[in-house]
Amino acid sequence: MGVSETEAIVLRTYKLAEADKITVFLSQNFGVMRGVARGARRLKSKFGAALEPFTLVSLSYFEKEGQELVAIRQADILRSYFELSTNTEVVVALEYIGGLILEFIPPHEPNEKVFRMIRACLEALASTPENLRHITRYCEVWLLKLSGFLPDLRTCVHCKKPLSVSGEKIYLGIDGALRCDACAHKLDLPVSGEATAHLRATQRLAPGDWARSASTVSDRVHKELSQVAERLITRALERLPKGRATVQ
Repeated sequence: MGVSETEAIVLRTYKLAEADKITVFLSQNFGVMRGVARGARRLKSKFGAALEPFTLVSLSYFEKEGQELVAIRQADILRSYFELSTNTEVVVALEYIGGLILEFIPPHEPNEKVFRMIRACLEALASTPENLRHITRYCEVWLLKLSGFLPDLRTCVHCKKPLSVSGEKIYLGIDGALRCDACAHKLDLPVSGEATAHLRATQRLAPGDWARSASTVSDRVHKELSQVAERLITRALERLPKGRATVQ
């Protein structure tokens, strides 16, 4: 299939043999892919630090038909987020987000919106690492949306009544649908109007702007946002994803 070039965000790497790396990356043009970087673990490797997790790179690789792993030929750093690696909480959250990407985005399925969203979240995190938990929520909500698992945030799934964000609570069911007070089921999760308003705001604000607005909410509202994301993700994956308990 020849040589291809794309911008990509490195998600994970694994050791291979004595000097090589298997690299998992989210590409702008071709979705999630896996490749082998020969000699990447050598001291004087041509790849240098380009294959560190969550580095934005310009990637050149060779793909052979019938083989899952591509052969990475060149990786040049476009944006390094090395400064984030000194913060343990950030590293844990990025590992969790990387895992979510692999769960929600099928291999070799182009999704430029996901790529742009993750890139924007990394920039926001680099600027304001203190907003880590809010940027993590933003990633969760948008991965749900772009994968088709985010429910309609404005209308009751049952009676089609518009859902209010002033006073009246709405309810999130175990089926991942939102309901008004009259249509709610016994096991539905109550969500305040304030939390609902912030959920809706993710659809119109960039990650940095949303994180700044969300940083002003009470712990109660943030807990609601976290519970909504957790319920929807658990329903989509049919299990709680690895690392979710560490990014509340």
